[in-house]
Amino acid sequence: MATIKEIARLAGVSTTTVSNIIHGKNQKVSKEVRERIGALIQDLHYVEKLGLRHLNNSRSQIICLVVNPQKLYENTVFTDPFYSQIFGVVEKRLHEKAYYLMVYASADIDEIFRTVAAWNIDGIIALSFQASDCDKLNALTGKPLVSIDVTGSVSERFVNVGLNDGEGGYLMIRYLMNAGYEDIWLLANQDIGVDHERFLGCMRAFDEASLPFKREHYVMLDESHEQRLAHYQELLPQWAEADKRRALFFFADFYALEAISFLSEQGLQVPEKIAVTGYDDIQYASISIPSLTTVRQNIFLKAKKAIEQLFLLLDGKFVEERDIRLPVELVVRNSSGYCKR
Repeated sequence: MATIKEIARLAGVSTTTVSNIIHGKNQKVSKEVRERIGALIQDLHYVEKLGLRHLNNSRSQIICLVVNPQKLYENTVFTDPFYSQIFGVVEKRLHEKAYYLMVYASADIDEIFRTVAAWNIDGIIALSFQASDCDKLNALTGKPLVSIDVTGSVSERFVNVGLNDGEGGYLMIRYLMNAGYEDIWLLANQDIGVDHERFLGCMRAFDEASLPFKREHYVMLDESHEQRLAHYQELLPQWAEADKRRALFFFADFYALEAISFLSEQGLQVPEKIAVTGYDDIQYASISIPSLTTVRQNIFLKAKKAIEQLFLLLDGKFVEERDIRLPVELVVRNSSGYCKR
């Protein structure tokens, strides 16, 4: 593989001149020399060694996407359709801008702090963090930071891109009530962050309708697949009662699709005997059997918006709107058809 030194020798110039051309600092170099060096770079297939960038103060062209997962599917974020779609969009957008993506996920926030602070990165995208943690990440690194789905109040240290999560919960409960469902269950990963916001939206709908909500019908789901199935089995006698029209509202599509499979295997057909709805509208929601009624968030737009905000910060531009909330949409499909008594 060609080196800067070899290109400089063949071009009859100094290595500094070649380095300047490679890094776009060519104002003082003649057109003839620029073209000669450019041709040699192309003919010799020169590839810059990225490791050299870490030894100087120039941009590394690396963006770190760190994840402090709020929900885990079999103990890894990479099996979560929501996270994987975010990763895909971010990587594609960065690639278009000649940047590289470094992904690091851990439930240990101190470990994340140590790892991010140790690398020469240009910027950070923080997914599913507390606002105080985003403040600390920015303070530790001094790098531009954009969060996705932050929990807590957004400060001047970072920009957040999230959803109007409460509105999604509100829309789903209003829909289920209007569809005639009398017994509605809410099932979440944990009562913090976006799940808590969705719960508050649900409560607003119950309050507006002057209908009581049984607190025991707000269920926290277990981490492993086996534990969740065991929990569903415990709740099955209540879900199978034919006294009321019943609906389950999961705060993540993944769990809703899992429950549809479980209920069908137990002989409790969806939606004939019980309705199941979700949140996110992941790519599998429309092709499941039955197709899933859900609250749609535009995951592509969320990731795209986060990248746009990060590059505004990287370019030193002031971002006035620090907490961007994207809209949600109710998508009605087959899993919420009217129940039979």
